[in-house]
Amino acid sequence: MKLLCLLIAIVSLNSLHAQTTATRDVTGTVTDSKGNPLPGVTIQLKGSKTIVTTNEQGKFTIKAPTSKTTLSASYVGFADQDISVTGNSTIAITLVEANQKLEDVVVVGYGTQKKKDLTGSIASVSHDQLNLGGVTSNAAQAIQGRASGVQVSQTSAAPGGQTTIRIRGGNSIKSTNEPLYIVDGFPSETGIDINPGDIEDIQVLKDASATAIYGSRGANGVIMITTKRGKAGKTIVSYEGYYGMQNFTKEPAKMTGKQFMDVTNAKAAEQGNPPEYSDAELNSGVNTDWFKLGTQTGRLQNHDINIRAGSEKTRISISGNYFGQDGILKHTNFNRYSGRVNVDQDVSKDFKVGANIYSSRSNSDYKTYDGNIVPSNVVYGILNGSPAIKPYNDDGTYYRRKGRDNPLAWLLEPTNDRFINKLSANAYGEYQFIEGLSLRLNIGTEQVTTKEGTYIPTTLVDGEKVKGKASINNLQATRNLLETYFTYKKKIAGFHNINAMAGFSMQKDLSDANYTQVQKFTSDQYLYNNLGGGAERIASTSSKIETKMASFFGRLNYSYKDKYLATFTLRADGSSNFAESHRWGYFPSGSLAWRLSDESFIRDMNVFSNLKLRASYGITGNDRIPPYSYMATFGPTNVTLDGDNSYGGIVATRAANPDLKWESTAQFNVGLDMGFANGRINATLDFYKKKTNDLLLDIPIGQWWGFSSQTVNAGSVQNQGVELSINTENINTKDFRWNSSFNIAYNKQKCVNLGGRPYIITQTANPDGSVGAADFTKLEPGKELSTIFGYVYDGVVKTGEKYNAQPASVAGDPKFKDLNGDGVIDANDRAYLGNTTPHWVGGFNNDLAYKGFELGIFFQGALGYNLYNMNRLLLETYTGVDALNRWTPQNNNTDVPRDGYFGSKYGGYINSRFVENASYVRCKLITLGYNLPWTKNVIKNFKIYVSMQNAFTITSYSGTDPEVNTNGAASTASANTANMAAGLDFNAFPAFRTLTFGAKITF
Repeated sequence: MKLLCLLIAIVSLNSLHAQTTATRDVTGTVTDSKGNPLPGVTIQLKGSKTIVTTNEQGKFTIKAPTSKTTLSASYVGFADQDISVTGNSTIAITLVEANQKLEDVVVVGYGTQKKKDLTGSIASVSHDQLNLGGVTSNAAQAIQGRASGVQVSQTSAAPGGQTTIRIRGGNSIKSTNEPLYIVDGFPSETGIDINPGDIEDIQVLKDASATAIYGSRGANGVIMITTKRGKAGKTIVSYEGYYGMQNFTKEPAKMTGKQFMDVTNAKAAEQGNPPEYSDAELNSGVNTDWFKLGTQTGRLQNHDINIRAGSEKTRISISGNYFGQDGILKHTNFNRYSGRVNVDQDVSKDFKVGANIYSSRSNSDYKTYDGNIVPSNVVYGILNGSPAIKPYNDDGTYYRRKGRDNPLAWLLEPTNDRFINKLSANAYGEYQFIEGLSLRLNIGTEQVTTKEGTYIPTTLVDGEKVKGKASINNLQATRNLLETYFTYKKKIAGFHNINAMAGFSMQKDLSDANYTQVQKFTSDQYLYNNLGGGAERIASTSSKIETKMASFFGRLNYSYKDKYLATFTLRADGSSNFAESHRWGYFPSGSLAWRLSDESFIRDMNVFSNLKLRASYGITGNDRIPPYSYMATFGPTNVTLDGDNSYGGIVATRAANPDLKWESTAQFNVGLDMGFANGRINATLDFYKKKTNDLLLDIPIGQWWGFSSQTVNAGSVQNQGVELSINTENINTKDFRWNSSFNIAYNKQKCVNLGGRPYIITQTANPDGSVGAADFTKLEPGKELSTIFGYVYDGVVKTGEKYNAQPASVAGDPKFKDLNGDGVIDANDRAYLGNTTPHWVGGFNNDLAYKGFELGIFFQGALGYNLYNMNRLLLETYTGVDALNRWTPQNNNTDVPRDGYFGSKYGGYINSRFVENASYVRCKLITLGYNLPWTKNVIKNFKIYVSMQNAFTITSYSGTDPEVNTNGAASTASANTANMAAGLDFNAFPAFRTLTFGAKITF
């Protein structure tokens, strides 16, 4: 009886199960938006393992329950689609092409996100978009003109020369305005110098929502560099190499030796002095072009090799690079050798580890290109050296006039060697505890050692006086980093997505430096390699500085239905740069985004393939000031009480300020991301406004304190602007492809207040030994940083003219406007003559491909700024052809003074005549390549190409390069000069164009 009951129960359950799982065949056809059938589309019964694919006609049949069910259709290049199936047994599915760019993953601070989920302002530059080739030797040059709102300036064209970056304008006066570089998750002070060939992509974080995760270092923007990594699959070996030549884009027009001697003697006669040059010298035929003697055709070469391999669990990338450049200025060069190894290992399903090791060694023969007139400033010599002096004596020694060395001797004879060794190593481990919850640990170290060795030999006057002078400067900088953070990802109820991250980091920086200078050697052969061979020690200094930072940080990303997005971040930084009462800073941010294109009322318009509105606000900081600026410092001093004996001691050199705190930048940003024509046209528009408060400034204090000034928090600077970037896929057929990208950005900077100071004036170095330094820029509330301040030039005093404002002037003297109308030309008649920071920066690129041929044309430019052309001032005064047009009694119709500006009793050499509009548009790069068609199994791709950098420049600027900035150094020590005295063209390395021939081979 029991057995019978059991059998009845089993049969009943089977019958019930059969009723609830009754199925039917659902058939359908899948097409694209044009009605074309799509074969190979994956059709899945949602919530089950039942999967089929469409046939060649796009048709499919799948078993599905008779009740209401959902099918999911997915296909590469198209957006996934869910289809509800009720009573119908036959359905039609139309898939919409996905905008693949929206699915791209970008690197953000401590994680990654899909582009479509970003709520902040981030510019992405892939490897294929970088300005590679030619003289591109660092990351900054590689992205010039490629990212909106990012101003990149090659402040010196010298081999290995300085490059500066400003993201949405400069925020600080005393501190650096350079961005933070993050290379594979490691904050590197030398990240700008990475080998560009190693870069996979670069993300530029611009607004506070994106940068606040880096807190006290995020105010100037963040540049995230991701290097190439190994991939699973076949081993790929690639090589790229090129060789190039460089020539001047513009040479200065200078007088001949005879013309120079005639003009010099005429000036002497006008002043009642005897002639400078004798008849024998006038008839000597000497005509030395120092510019041509000191320059050459530059040469450069680059070789990159990369090996990428891996399996499902192990992936590795190995690269090596050599970059070498011999500059167009003789005795200048730069060489760099580098290697990189990146390894990723999946130890198990839940545990993975990896490591990155980078090492480089560079050496250069460097010169001085700053704004002063010492003989070692070689460009000053070759631009302004007298053409009436011959370079060599008959015996081959350097010719000297009046006991002074000629420019060629100073260019070729001194030894100036710089060696930089860099080692960067970091590793990570990541463990997933449960689905969605993981812990990551990063550890890393970076060590940079720099050695500079100089020697002035006895073949120069300065060396002959002291029997040779040598110096060695050693600097070692070490950074150690430990950071760990949790990441939690969870999707709730199918609509709510949460991505949370929280972590902690510790960073320690150590700087160790020593400098020694000696003289009186028995031989020039030692150079700087035997300081013990010098009998007299001139200087010997050393220093050691240690700084620490501890941080807590967190971020929460939330989205609802992938349409409504929010991001919130908070970082707390504690820095040893500040006193205990102000050691910690807190930097929050929040942002919201709305994917309007996912709303039905936008979709029904059939206009946008993507439309997202973003808004953000946050606060970031800047702690990159000289360490321990809040403390009083002391230094050695010597005093004499009797006039004969000197006594050593210690004296305070800086006033303490325990109330010193962070500079903080509050930024608001609103942006719109747009896509049209199924993603073939994409545009991003951003508006921002940011204000930096608590600026670190040196405020004058009473001398009774023993100091002239004290560093305090005072003042604020504001930047606001708009950015637009557009990327288009113009044509894409089997044989022809044409893509374009365009970006432009406007930024307006304004000083809001200076903490009670009415203004700040900076000076420029003297351009000539007959005059001193002069006021160059002036900053007051309402004005931009580095605004040139000087006299307004009004021509020359004409013959017979009586100019009452300059009663002592004679015909031919420079004439200046009496701006205040008081009848006297004095310092009160100065005015603002022009801003030196571009208001507009942008780039325009076109990539075209026809069958095997490829053509790339890239334009880059900057508009709305000025430069003070001090080189022109000196050429007009002394050796340039413009001096032939100077005022004389026979040449009254001219604007060129009879004897320059340095001897004038009125006005000054900082005047409007030499303030020029430096706006330019430059054809930065033209590349023509051909992919050889006869590649076989071993060689996967073989491309040869020719490229030209700086092909031509459209500008009204009369100097050699409108991009130059003599005072544009980015180091912390000179940050005040770089920020407050920019816009000077004086003694800069000459600009050039580069023609290169190269090849890319993939095996």
